[in-house]
Amino acid sequence: MNFNDAMNEVLKKSRYDFLTGRRVDVRVTIENFINRVLNWVFNNMNFRLPRGTDGNAGMIAVIFTTVAVLCAAVAAFILIRAYFRSRVKKRYDLSDIFAEMKDRTVEELLELSKNADNARIAVRYKYVAVILSLNERDVITIEPSATNAMIYAQLKKTAPVFSLPFSQIADVFHLTWFGHKNVESDVINRFNSAVNKVIFNA
Repeated sequence: MNFNDAMNEVLKKSRYDFLTGRRVDVRVTIENFINRVLNWVFNNMNFRLPRGTDGNAGMIAVIFTTVAVLCAAVAAFILIRAYFRSRVKKRYDLSDIFAEMKDRTVEELLELSKNADNARIAVRYKYVAVILSLNERDVITIEPSATNAMIYAQLKKTAPVFSLPFSQIADVFHLTWFGHKNVESDVINRFNSAVNKVIFNA
């Protein structure tokens, strides 16, 4: 091998264009790598591009299609999750507990929760105590047609520090009271912690 051949090999290995002396465009290198990977994948899947189709154009079309499908799947997942979260908070209004809030004090509700026969009743009393406590402190204004989503929106404006704990409280209330679901002890512990934070700022 003569000197020129040796220099050409060195320049190739160092990623320089041996004709111009400039470094190879990184974008081109990445595109070539992607093309090689996709060709290998599709060849192993016995995938063939239609006759007369340019290889690079076909690969680009496949890449864009794949990316579009993935983006659509991610967007659908985010939208579905947001829908179900909002549905949990908006599904029921509070008219069935409005009278109970006017007839009891926060202390009475907490005592009833402590002596409740089951976790479902205990959660309900604590939930009502939270709503009543926020109403008495003029943090929120409760109407019989109010929903948790409305209360949450009020809290984000008047007392953002309570918005997250209230969301946790409302979720557990809906699961146990309306959904008749049994929840794990660690969920109840987080619920109780959120209740204490809202009522006692603890």
